[in-house]
Formats: sequence, structure tokens, C-alpha cells
Amino acid sequence: MDVVIRSRRGIGLLAVLLTLLIAGCGEEKPVKVGIESNFRPFTYTEDGENKGFEVELWKAIAQKANLPYELVPMTQGELSKAVKSGQVDMAIAGMTVNKARKDNFAFSDPYFQTGLVLLTASDNEEIKSKDDLKEKVIGTKSGSTSYIYAGGIQGTKEIRGYPDISDAYTDLKNKKLDAVIFDERNVHHFLQNDGEGKVKMVGEVLNKESYAIVTKKKNKHLGRINGAIEALGKDGTYEALYVKWFGSKPKKLPGQ
Repeated sequence: MDVVIRSRRGIGLLAVLLTLLIAGCGEEKPVKVGIESNFRPFTYTEDGENKGFEVELWKAIAQKANLPYELVPMTQGELSKAVKSGQVDMAIAGMTVNKARKDNFAFSDPYFQTGLVLLTASDNEEIKSKDDLKEKVIGTKSGSTSYIYAGGIQGTKEIRGYPDISDAYTDLKNKKLDAVIFDERNVHHFLQNDGEGKVKMVGEVLNKESYAIVTKKKNKHLGRINGAIEALGKDGTYEALYVKWFGSKPKKLPGQ
């Protein structure tokens, strides 16, 4: 009788363990999402807290897509390498969609429309557009599409790449650069918060760019992510986040 009871207990314990094992296998492993540690107001880390438009947008996307996740802050120069090596599963950090990146990575549907702009010193009356950059020293972020764009301007004296764009802005204020070329929204944020009246934006938007989430090829989550981006554009969440971080309504919603 005692043997039978022990056997039943053993079978019962085994059943519990199997149930827990099956439940554990059913839980989805959190995806690691790379963000940039200093790309205001998109993604940045302040006092140990991850903040920014893209941080809150990703939170909404993950909730819609039912994706557990972990944010991994790093520098812009590390992001592509981290995705390629598998250190992170994807990145949302002002990653511009272009052909060179498409050859190596997969992208979600675009979630942000922007462009590059030209910044110079407030008292500089010589530079009014990119046509005035001959023999000038231009600063921008290393490894970015703005660096590639600046490198294509004929006749410049030097294209100076910075790991952190805020260092380029500082050098411009201190007259160590003639101009800076970078993302329109980031430039607006700098002008409003740290420009101190020492710099100004000149000319028209130089080009049009789209930001998207970047992953390795054939990422199994992309379909769910794209569905979530479209849903957020339709239910008002995207517009509310855009207004919160940029102070105006977006000219174009995702999917339009």
C-alpha cells in the first residue's frame, strides 16, 4: 500500500514538473532591443532611465505585438555591429533606411519621416546653403547617413566625424567647425535646448529620410511589429507620442 502511495505521489510530482516545463517552453524569450544612449529626443539615457520618442514608441509597439523585451543602450556606432553579431535582436535608434543597409539587414515598415539640415554659427553670413560649403569644415556623426551625405558634397575642406553629435554641436558653438549637417528633429531639439543663440539653421531640408526598426534578415517578429506600427498610426497613439516629443502633429502617419 505504501509503495502504491509513493508511486502515485511520484507520478503526481512528475506531472507537475512536466506542466511547469511546458509552460516555461511556452513563454517567449524577451527580445533585446538596441537604442542609442544619446540621440535626443529619439532615444537617450538619463540618470539610468531610458527616455525618448522611440523608447515610448517601442513600448507601445511591443505591447501591441505582445513582445517581451529588454532595452540595451549603446552608441550609434555600435548598433549595426550589435544587430549583425546577434548581441541584440533589433535596434530602434534613428536608423535610416537605405540601400547599403538593406543589403545586410531587414527593416520594419518606416515609422518616422525626417531629413538632413544645415547648421552654422549665428553670426555666419557666408553660409546660406550647401552650395556655400566649399573649403569649409563640416561636422556630423560618424557612420551616419549624414556623414555619407556630407562626403558627397564637392569641394569641402574636411568632413569631421564625431561618435556623439553633441560634440559636433559644441565645436560649432566654439567656432571649431564651419557647419554641421544632421537630422532635422535632433537639430531642432539642440537649437531649443542647448543652442544658446550661438547657432542657426540655414537653407532648405537637404534630403528626405525614413527611420525604421532594423533587424537581421528573416526576423520572425517583423510581421507582428509591422502590424503594431500600422495599428498605432490608426488608433491615435503614434500622433499623441509625436506631439508630446516634437510639439506638433506629424505631416505623415506610418502606413500613409
